[in-house]
Amino acid sequence: MNTLIKIPVITLSLCCIFSCKTQHFETPEYGKNETEKALTIKKVHNFRAVGNIKNTEGRALKEGMFYRSANLHKLKKKSFAQIEKLGITEIIDLRNSKEISQSPDQLPDRITYKKYSAFEDEGDQLSQARKLVLKGKVNASDADKRMIDFYREYVTENPEIIKTIITEIMESEKPILYHCTAGKDRTGIVTALILTILKFDKETIYNEYLLSNNLRKPLVEKRLRLANNLHFLYPKMDLQVLEKLSWVEKRYLDAAFEEINKKYGSTDAYIQQVLGISEAKRTQYIQKFTH
Repeated sequence: MNTLIKIPVITLSLCCIFSCKTQHFETPEYGKNETEKALTIKKVHNFRAVGNIKNTEGRALKEGMFYRSANLHKLKKKSFAQIEKLGITEIIDLRNSKEISQSPDQLPDRITYKKYSAFEDEGDQLSQARKLVLKGKVNASDADKRMIDFYREYVTENPEIIKTIITEIMESEKPILYHCTAGKDRTGIVTALILTILKFDKETIYNEYLLSNNLRKPLVEKRLRLANNLHFLYPKMDLQVLEKLSWVEKRYLDAAFEEINKKYGSTDAYIQQVLGISEAKRTQYIQKFTH
């Protein structure tokens, strides 16, 4: 995996704020069916319950089983009660060790916390990537390619870790929250895999994925405006790099599924061979999480 793939997307985005050239921003694609329940928890972005959707068999995903979000580094103690009220007893952190050490989750004492990183930031690649971005050595096309490469490699580079993450979530008997830094890429991929296992169709899965753009819109637009206004601080930096790293795109999730199909033949084969989920077990999960 190359240098810029192995970096926390939102962290790199933040380092890009004080840069950029004044230019036009693209309008991202938003989720059309806002079926999920967005939850407002102070200082936590992109927090929502995955639910209120039907699979190809007409079964509805049970409410209050899967929750997803961005990091919980700024979660306030006065918000702990909100997490507990949702019945969440376990949190899975998908970030790498460097991200976690720089911005550790703030959690209630009774929460079980587990971390599973499918990639690590080795050799201080984050700092190197920041320098390249600020010097204008990375353009929008580079960023786009690296995002696609990231999605491709996330699902296949460390299959045992992906299997552990999925198993941990699917075997949970109580509501569970999983997150990464922005709650859009790694968290989005994991959610897409879960919904695929539970036999939701592509349109539903992609709509759920795109809802990150809906929920992150105020945050991203504020960041882009600030970057645009302060472009003189780092005039060589390409503002579209920040833009690419801030939104999700269908093409990125396409890249993950295409890589699965290329390497394993189909998502069904991936589910059986990599995730270790037999057809019988898959049926059990469908019965468990839908009604």
